[in-house]
Amino acid sequence: MRLSTLMQRWGRFAATVFLLIGLTLAYLQAGPVAGHGVVMRYAFWMATAAATFVAWWLSQWLVVSGRERLSRGLLLASCLLATLLFVPASLAIDPLFSLPETEPFGLYLLVDEWLASALPVFSSCMIASLPAWLSTAESAPPVPAPERETAPVAAAGATDAEPSDPPDGSLLPSAVRGGVLRATADLQYVHLHSPEGVTTVPGPMHRVIGLLSDHGLEVRRGEWIADRHVRQVRSARGRWVVVLKDGQQVTVSRRRLADVKKRWGSTRYA
Repeated sequence: MRLSTLMQRWGRFAATVFLLIGLTLAYLQAGPVAGHGVVMRYAFWMATAAATFVAWWLSQWLVVSGRERLSRGLLLASCLLATLLFVPASLAIDPLFSLPETEPFGLYLLVDEWLASALPVFSSCMIASLPAWLSTAESAPPVPAPERETAPVAAAGATDAEPSDPPDGSLLPSAVRGGVLRATADLQYVHLHSPEGVTTVPGPMHRVIGLLSDHGLEVRRGEWIADRHVRQVRSARGRWVVVLKDGQQVTVSRRRLADVKKRWGSTRYA
């Protein structure tokens, strides 16, 4: 899942959660700046709230991004990772507000800081992940595909340039009449790009790719591209990309690079 998708879904809610927690702690005069003035209290807790949001955001990107499906186990792992990412930010904030450290910088200080902040940071990250937590559900049992009927004989003069629509209407609706050009995984959904626009269907990604038959290739996890939508495969700044006919570029994973080169070459679709 891309960063923009993460921010659109949960970013604003998470930022609001951390902001409200910071304002509440400043108002209650809590923590190491409890005895300081109102300006310093609010500045300290706003900086802490911002650091917590960044730690949460990075953990979401590292753990959740690119997954075909979202699970509560992944959310728990991302919140635990956020507690680790918060520690260096917290140690950097303290000197800015002239808060002395009782121990010299080292492993003991890192562990001590993590023990002190793990529970509140984990709790606030879980609250920020609440919409994602509630959106997770058990995977629905697979819907049996209807029996295929014998396709009529193609008319004289017809070409096979355009792929036919797959038979399973539950995943690939008839609205995608021009053929799928690109499929992108987004947690438990898949976005199908076609000349008619973008259609979102339920996943998982591997079922959708199976229905798209042999008209394209998955260039990285959660990213399938049709043969007729590829313009060129080339190296750009040390990484291989697929240049699409609409001008977009899709990065190829190392695991898929050999298959991509074998299928599309480097200048086949100029």
